[in-house]
Amino acid sequence: MKRAMSLLLAAALCAGLLVGCGASSGGTAAAPEAYNGNMDYAVSEESADAGLSGTEADRLSPNDGRKIIYNASLEMETEEFDATRDKLLKAASDADAWVQGSDEGGSAENGSRWVRYTFRVPSESYADFLNDASAAGSVTYKSETTEDITADYVDLEARLESLRTQEARLLELAGQAGDLADLLAIEEQLAQVRYEIESYTGQQRVYDSLLAYSTVDVSLDEVRVLTPVSNNFGSRAVTAFKESWHNFANGVQDVAIGVIYLLPVLLVLAVIVLVVLVLLRAARRRRPQKPIQPPPAPPAQVPGTGTAGEKPAPKYGPEK
Repeated sequence: MKRAMSLLLAAALCAGLLVGCGASSGGTAAAPEAYNGNMDYAVSEESADAGLSGTEADRLSPNDGRKIIYNASLEMETEEFDATRDKLLKAASDADAWVQGSDEGGSAENGSRWVRYTFRVPSESYADFLNDASAAGSVTYKSETTEDITADYVDLEARLESLRTQEARLLELAGQAGDLADLLAIEEQLAQVRYEIESYTGQQRVYDSLLAYSTVDVSLDEVRVLTPVSNNFGSRAVTAFKESWHNFANGVQDVAIGVIYLLPVLLVLAVIVLVVLVLLRAARRRRPQKPIQPPPAPPAQVPGTGTAGEKPAPKYGPEK
């Protein structure tokens, strides 16, 4: 009996080592790779070694539903920030989505408010929410990504099934163990198996969460002029006119604000100039005025002559 028990324990330990080696070579679960659009998947050697049955292998067939994670990112602009934000939240409510994270800032007076949302949307409502959110404002950038984790998910299920089968065998051996040393060895192996089961189960929960809810990041910015989506002449001309008008209005506002900022300084300078003018006028009044001198009298003229100092004109003809 003891010899049979030892053989059974050795077999269980060998099976545990095989499962442990497979787990160490593949990690807790293969990391999801980006979906490349190739619908031809084959059963991996690792999955076959883990005991993948024919029924489980059929899950990799393109005819069946795949395990695909959907994610999206939206960048939006709006001239009516409050209304657009309310539309986004309503679209999330209609899709039974919830806000995983949010961040907002900016100034309403300057028209520079912004908000960043991270929505978790049920996968069945993903497309409807994306359409409703895109219609809430002007979309300047849109990105969608998919990850096909079908092979990794099936491999994870196969590993869990194999580990649970090993757990049941170890529990059966523990009930039949008559030696304390054998019982301790079984308990040690059972603890290792249960640890791996918990690790794979946690990874499976992560996959289930990502599959059940898609992640959509939405960035909303308040602007005075929307970025033109089309690049034709009409839209560019309208955008240029709006931008020039807003720039002119902003320039006038900046000048008015600058004058307001300088108003105390201008008032002080005006008072100083007024005081200086008053002092100059008072000093001019106190200054004595010089008497006005009459103009000099013209020189006297000599009879028969011209002006004093001038030579007499020559006389022609005989003197009488």
